[in-house]
Amino acid sequence: MENSDNRKRGVNSRQNEKNREALIAVLTVCLIGVLVTVVIIAAVDLYRKHTYTAEIDPSEYKIIKIEKSTTTSYSAATETVDTDSIYVVTVEYQVDGVTYTDTLDMLTGTELAKTLYGRYQTDSNPEEVLGKLYYSPKKPSHIGRYGDDSIFVK
Repeated sequence: MENSDNRKRGVNSRQNEKNREALIAVLTVCLIGVLVTVVIIAAVDLYRKHTYTAEIDPSEYKIIKIEKSTTTSYSAATETVDTDSIYVVTVEYQVDGVTYTDTLDMLTGTELAKTLYGRYQTDSNPEEVLGKLYYSPKKPSHIGRYGDDSIFVK
């Protein structure tokens, strides 16, 4: 009887060790995934901050149109499709005497979007709500915006 118990303990011990190793492998893969994601996000942010360096003050551009639209995104990981309601904000601005028009997209449910749209409808300086915009001196035809609400060009 004792030999049987010892064999069971040995089997359980080996199984526990295999489970532990599998768990460590899974956690390692997850950690690597998180680290890669952080590096990608940091690299994109760094690229934007080093590329979009020229500022446009709110007094130097005009929001000429805000339209409600939808955007659809697909997640390959979960095989799901999401459709979100957005505002497409069309902005006109000048750089070195050349007039440009570009758009920014924002989710309609954010406080910034609600305030911006309300100010746009009443024509009460919606540019003040949007704040400073940024462009690349090498390619001024595309604008972006920094902030907690993460609005940027496509």
